[in-house]
Amino acid sequence: MVWGAIRGAVDVLRHARSAREVLEALVPGLGPPIVLNEGPLPRDLAEPAALLAALREARDALRPHLGPDGVAYEALLDSGAFEELHRLAPGLRRVLPADLPSDPERIAFFLDLYNVLAIHGVLALEIHASVMEVPSFFARVSYRVGAEVMSLDAMEHGVLRRNARHPATLRRVFARGDPRHAYCPTRVDPRIHTALVCASTACPAIRFYDPSRLDEQLAQASAAYVNAEVRVTDQGVELPDPLRAYADDWGGRDGVAEFLQRYADEPLRGALAEAFATRAPWIYRRYDWSLNVG
Repeated sequence: MVWGAIRGAVDVLRHARSAREVLEALVPGLGPPIVLNEGPLPRDLAEPAALLAALREARDALRPHLGPDGVAYEALLDSGAFEELHRLAPGLRRVLPADLPSDPERIAFFLDLYNVLAIHGVLALEIHASVMEVPSFFARVSYRVGAEVMSLDAMEHGVLRRNARHPATLRRVFARGDPRHAYCPTRVDPRIHTALVCASTACPAIRFYDPSRLDEQLAQASAAYVNAEVRVTDQGVELPDPLRAYADDWGGRDGVAEFLQRYADEPLRGALAEAFATRAPWIYRRYDWSLNVG
């Protein structure tokens, strides 16, 4: 745990644009939120249902610029798809918890919103090599949803993880009584960690999620992640670092092992079973924070 924190700090210092950027990451509240949807509300979409449908269409229009290896950021910046997303994003200020009444609706909405906001943040802050150029990226890059400012951290750790402690700061994003609790689903689905894309090479490929197919789509994302990122070698079981950082979301190490065996294809599944039976060591791969340019 300590070694992981040290490596994380080194990555921040290596990429950060300035000492000021590092300081803003270390001191909560020093840098104000970077809210990217403060523009005029779209007049043609006053009803939340129509707005959510339009946002899904705008989301889908991004697909030609998304590949298995990442995002074509430069092409996207000049595209009509990004222009339409920028026009519609202020409409998120009309979305309230009542507009997302079920767990699948809330989880799918915030998964997609997180992934789109991460892309928007990269373009708005003119990031070229890594989101760690702005170490406070996840705490500050935000959309306003309803009346509430939702940063990337607020979406992931506050909403989707139901205010679990941040693995780096060990703090909870929402205080008791924070109105943003109203957006949380009733449970944490740990498969979100195979679906959230933080604009980095170590992240999974971007997918979009629909409430009516959420379980199926998260199963597909989990299978793709496990079979691409997990290996069994003579040294042990090599795993991506999020399986360490968020192990508690799976219920601990045993829950992670069950998840891996559930979604691994053969021959990986058999190799994992043997490795777990012989108590082979788990080796966590260092997170690659380079920008997911594809």
